[in-house]
Amino acid sequence: MAKLKDSEKRGRPDLVHVALLNVTGTPLYLDGSVRVFVHTYDDVVLEIAEKTRVPKNYLRFRGLMEKVLVERPNQGMIRVHPMAVKELVRMISSDEVIGLSVQGKTTSLEELAKKVIASKRPSVIVGGFPHGHFSAGTLSVIDRLVRIGAQPLEAHVVASRVIYEVEKAERGSTIKSAS
Repeated sequence: MAKLKDSEKRGRPDLVHVALLNVTGTPLYLDGSVRVFVHTYDDVVLEIAEKTRVPKNYLRFRGLMEKVLVERPNQGMIRVHPMAVKELVRMISSDEVIGLSVQGKTTSLEELAKKVIASKRPSVIVGGFPHGHFSAGTLSVIDRLVRIGAQPLEAHVVASRVIYEVEKAERGSTIKSAS
């Protein structure tokens, strides 16, 4: 791995596994309000079908990912699309793309959640690599680059916090509009 280009951004499916477990276990995901895509270094997009629960056991998850990446199904619980991030954003018709990075402008989670809710078709990109930053191709599709903490946070923590804040903000806006 160390001899590969951008080796610090490769070879950590465990990071993706933990992030997917965190996202797919949330009420926002379970009610169909969140779509999940995993973009790999080699421009392969894994589309996680609605209400799919990924295996909790890491070895089973890794086996599933190996099978999916070899067979490349275009239907089922995990669909494979060979495409760059730019094509993915176009495919899902995002009207605002928010990237979360230590290089972004510091913002509170509450403000970020408000921006996500205010957008018709937002996309939130969380880097799932152990070190490094978004590629130039990914940065080119990001409309707003933000930072949510004083120190770098792991992908699963970032994803969980963003989803939780969006859930809280949605509940708050529903309560206000009902009263």
